[in-house]
Amino acid sequence: MFHKISTKVGQPHQRIDALEKAAGTLKYIADLSFQDTLHAKLATSTYAHAKIKDVHTEDAWTVPGVRAVITGKMFPFHIGPILADRPPLAIDKVRYYGEPVALIVADNEYQAKQAALSIKVDYEPLPVVNSVKEAFSKSAPLIHENSGQYQKIISNVYPVNGTNIGNHIKIRKGDFGQAWAQSEVKVTAEYEFNLSDHAALETRACSVEINPSGKVIVHSCT
Repeated sequence: MFHKISTKVGQPHQRIDALEKAAGTLKYIADLSFQDTLHAKLATSTYAHAKIKDVHTEDAWTVPGVRAVITGKMFPFHIGPILADRPPLAIDKVRYYGEPVALIVADNEYQAKQAALSIKVDYEPLPVVNSVKEAFSKSAPLIHENSGQYQKIISNVYPVNGTNIGNHIKIRKGDFGQAWAQSEVKVTAEYEFNLSDHAALETRACSVEINPSGKVIVHSCT
């Protein structure tokens, strides 16, 4: 006896949020309002690669409503999905344009933004790497000098210390040398693709609540 199996493959399926998105009534995180919420803004780097000589936060503290000004040395930890190679706030140097160097917390969003714009950083510019091909060059400046010392978030990640290679994985299937030698046609080419990203409807936002028991509730766009 054979039983008919119901399947959704090949059939249209309506997204649960399609109508709200089409009507413009869907509430995103930035639309939510919580009582007694503090607001945070980032001060970001104007250099793609530079040493941080000093971070001046004095003017930020003069802005009314500012509750906290945090810099990288106050939070010396590293994070990352594969390799913990990125501090939430830059420590000692910045490695890309727009990297956060300070975090300001204030009563209102405009106060936090005003304070963030008042942060002044003394930079010592370093040579910039502008392409992957350039990064592989032996003469390229090192963006991460101690890449081999970073904590591995997953086991099968292999950074190459002393280079700009964050993860070197070798894939070997079959006898490549023999296949290459027996090939009738060999084609060598280089391909480059422009940077692309998702066209998200929602702006980047995050809300965090720490209740009296110490439980942390995070609403994120992730």
